[in-house]
Amino acid sequence: MLTSAEDIRQALAVLPDLPVAVADWHVETGRDWTEDSAVWVWGILDNPRIDAATHSALRAAICDVVRLRAGNEISIYIRFRATADLTETT
Repeated sequence: MLTSAEDIRQALAVLPDLPVAVADWHVETGRDWTEDSAVWVWGILDNPRIDAATHSALRAAICDVVRLRAGNEISIYIRFRATADLTETT
């Protein structure tokens, strides 16, 4: 039931009531090192300094969306990046 990365990204982009603001989402789908179907999600945060409870709640919300779109048998890998990390330095 693997869906496209863009479908998952769009579903994440409209998630209401997240515990922290997410500036953008980057999603990839494919096979992981065990050859299982997998989804990689990077949440891009303006302020990446979040406490453990907020981190857990955000991860749970992401997993719920991915499983709804891609099925329960999918491996989900979640990472967070700061928008500042993605800014090019000149």
